Amino acid sequence: MHVSPDLIQQIADQLQKTVVDRVRSSELAVEVSRLNEAVLSAIDSLTCDIEPASYRALLDRHSR
Repeated sequence: MHVSPDLIQQIADQLQKTVVDRVRSSELAVEVSRLNEAVLSAIDSLTCDIEPASYRALLDRHSR
């Protein structure tokens, strides 16, 4: 799923009550897209009782 800079700016405005400039929102969009893709690709491997360290390792494996 592609996350747009506009979405980052909307989230910052509506949920965080802050302003993110266009350059930073573009950078954040790339980072959030990568993280979201890793989570979505790992979702079948996740359980409710997973240890936080295991969750991080799982995301690391799926983000490559």
